[in-house]
Order: sequence, then structure tokens, then C-alpha cells
Amino acid sequence: MSQENLAAAHAVLDAVEHRDLDALMHLTDPEVDWHSAFALGGHYRGHAGMRQYMKDMNDAWGIVRLDVEAKLGVGDIVVFVGNIHYKGKGSGVEDETRSGYVLKFHDGRCISFRPFREPEAALEALGLPE
Repeated sequence: MSQENLAAAHAVLDAVEHRDLDALMHLTDPEVDWHSAFALGGHYRGHAGMRQYMKDMNDAWGIVRLDVEAKLGVGDIVVFVGNIHYKGKGSGVEDETRSGYVLKFHDGRCISFRPFREPEAALEALGLPE
């Protein structure tokens, strides 16, 4: 199951990067609990939240690219560590930062997404050592 979840987690990040709302809706549970470090709302719930999340992302960011350097899949949990590249839509400011993501799956769909600006915090959230 964790290999399927790893593939699904990559697809979730790809949907975010490409602003593919249809794919994101297909990959997430109707009651998904979604947190964002970059979108204006910060916390989104369900498919209505996913629509708002995409709107907020489109309003604020010209580029968002998520590069995964390390991954761990255990059961229904996937942890990614890497870099996020972003460019503000209005400001044009472009930067990159280290980040971590914890995604939880149920029946092949993402039920929880949590980003961490410090990758070690993603592991700590699971009670794992750095």
C-alpha cells in the first residue's frame, strides 16, 4: 500500500504545482484536511476548501515548484523532504526554501496534507527522530 500512496503523493504535489484542480479533487478525500504554508487561507477543509486553495494560490503565486529529495512511505503516511521554489505574482520576488510535507491517505485518497517550512518538523510531527 505504501508504494501506491507514494505514487499518489507525487501526483498530489504535481497537481498543486500545475494548478490542476480536477486532479486535486480526484486525489483528495471529500473531507480532506489541507494546510498550506503559502496560500492566503492557511487551512482548508473538503473539496470546497480545495477550490478556495487553488484560487488563493493563483491569486498570490506565479510559480510554485516542489522538488522532492527524500521520501518515506509507511502504511497510510507519506513524508517528503525537499525544496519549494516560488515566485510572487504581484511582487515578482522569487526564492526557494527547504520544506517537508506529511500526507495521509485512506482508500487511495489524500485525507490530510501538512507542510513544514523546516523538514525536520515533518518527522517530529510523526514522533520520529530527525
